[in-house]
Amino acid sequence: MPELPEVQTVINGLQDTLKNGVITSIECNYPGTVIYDPELGDEPFPSAVKAYERRGKYIIIHLENAHSIIVHLRMTGKLVWSTVGEETSKHQRACILVGDHHKIPFIDPRTFGKITICLTANVGSYVTKLGAEPLSPEFTADYLLQKLSRKKSPIKTALLDQSTVAGLGNIYVCEILYRAKIRPDRDSAGIRLPKLREVVKHTKAVLAEALANNGTSISDFRRIDDKTGEFQNFLRVYQKKSCPLDHPIENLRIAGRSSFYCPVCQK
Repeated sequence: MPELPEVQTVINGLQDTLKNGVITSIECNYPGTVIYDPELGDEPFPSAVKAYERRGKYIIIHLENAHSIIVHLRMTGKLVWSTVGEETSKHQRACILVGDHHKIPFIDPRTFGKITICLTANVGSYVTKLGAEPLSPEFTADYLLQKLSRKKSPIKTALLDQSTVAGLGNIYVCEILYRAKIRPDRDSAGIRLPKLREVVKHTKAVLAEALANNGTSISDFRRIDDKTGEFQNFLRVYQKKSCPLDHPIENLRIAGRSSFYCPVCQK
């Protein structure tokens, strides 16, 4: 599933290609992919793009006419900048039409992704229960201490909880915990402030590095130009056989998720 760096990479691509262009319509090619806010009033299209926003793993495109488009890529969704007339993918579930000559197909083999069209005033009702943004000043060790003190779960599960931290997923949590030298199955509530400072520091560092490399492409993720990200070349434990210090990597199943870690470095 695309995580914060991948979602932000897509937004960066939209800012470079779509820019403040006019969205003329959105076609739904698979039932349930496009969701309409029941409070929609006037026809939302055509309308020019006013601004872009990311909240957790959500792409939010604000339009000048007080409507917004919320895209959730889920597991396998991607947006690809294309020219009208280009061949349509068999996995195209929706298509954003831009002006007279361009389109942005929403390609999603697993069909879990969604595009919501709503009033801008109602965006908050569709993007709910999200915790602090990990790259924001709000995300601190004190914030984590307060959040984790009530958790009865492993630290890996707690960091994947979007109501604790918005935008983190399996790949980046594995990498963060390796750098912070914390086992993924360690009890959340038992981690003290000094160690949480390490979690915060490495969270910001890992995400910044991933953003600089346009995200991680393990399977389906692609940028808006349909190219892969590059951070998979810099992963230290996720799907690795050994860590950078050449210790064998182990894989725990925690809450049904693969949790790659080094039993030597992460005692």
